[in-house]
Amino acid sequence: LTVEGKTRAFCNAWQSISMIYEDYARRMGISYNSLYILNAIQQTENCTQKQICEKTLLPKQTVNNVITAFFKSGYIELRELPENRRIKTIHLTEKGAQYADTLIPHIRHADRLAMEALSEEQQDELIWLMDLYVSTFRREMLGE
Repeated sequence: LTVEGKTRAFCNAWQSISMIYEDYARRMGISYNSLYILNAIQQTENCTQKQICEKTLLPKQTVNNVITAFFKSGYIELRELPENRRIKTIHLTEKGAQYADTLIPHIRHADRLAMEALSEEQQDELIWLMDLYVSTFRREMLGE
C-alpha cells in the first residue's frame, strides 16, 4: 500500500470505531454526543464544561445543550467553585450514576476485550504509535 492507501485504511478503521460507538448510542436511545459527554463526566472528577470541550473536541454549544438536558433530567448537578463562582463543576446525581452504569460498563468491557486481543507488546506499541500519530496530526492541523 502507498502512504495514501495506508492513510485511507487508518482513517477507515478510525471511522469504523466511531460508527460502532454511534450505533451503540442509537440502540441505547441516546445521542452519540450525549454518550460521549456522559462518559467524560463519569471519568473526570470535578468536571467542567470547558474540560469536556477540550476532552471531546465538541463545540461549546453542543456540550452546553447536552449538559442542560442532563440537568433537566436530573442526571447531573452543578456546583460553584469557591475560588470562581462563575465556573461550575458537573457531578452525576445518584440517578445519573445509575443511568451511566446502564451504558458505560459495556463500552469499557468491549474496550478491554479488544485490547486483551493484542499481546502486551502490541498494546504498548499501539498506544505509542497512536500518541505519535495524534501529536503529529495535531501539530500539522494547528500549523505549529
